Amino acid sequence: MSCAVRNRQIKKLLASAFGVAVTVRGSRGTAYGWVTVKIAYAPKDWEERRELRSLAMQLLAAAKIEIGTYGYDDPGSDYGYGSTIHLDFDDCRTERRVS
Repeated sequence: MSCAVRNRQIKKLLASAFGVAVTVRGSRGTAYGWVTVKIAYAPKDWEERRELRSLAMQLLAAAKIEIGTYGYDDPGSDYGYGSTIHLDFDDCRTERRVS
């Protein structure tokens, strides 16, 4: 599956699941294959943010949308191991400052 098709599937799935605007951008150049997802929802606090991120990753896995990984699954690896997706929400409501 191409990255463009994958990104459209991600957007459709998460927009329907969260009911808010979702922005999906694929990286270019040497970061080709990485995807940045921005969900226009402000969680109450960091705990809710972690729960929503976990839910989004579970939805992607259930829909069999493959997100790549980087690094080596080895404790001695120099640059770690992780997923090639950046999943972000709006700022938490408890950390917003009133001007």
